[in-house]
Amino acid sequence: MGRLALADTLRIEVSDAREPEPRPPAPDSEAGRGLLLVEALAGLGHEDRVVGKTVWAELAVP
Repeated sequence: MGRLALADTLRIEVSDAREPEPRPPAPDSEAGRGLLLVEALAGLGHEDRVVGKTVWAELAVP
């Protein structure tokens, strides 16, 4: 499930039953960098749910 919200910032939320954890991918891996990229480019946060987590990124709107 996902959600977008726009005000002074653009907030992108994704909810999942699994608990995502940023971790370094193998150097030759073609996947596994999504959360690391979002964390580098935007504010990244999370909220625990009964099952899983909601992870969000916030970007400043010019």
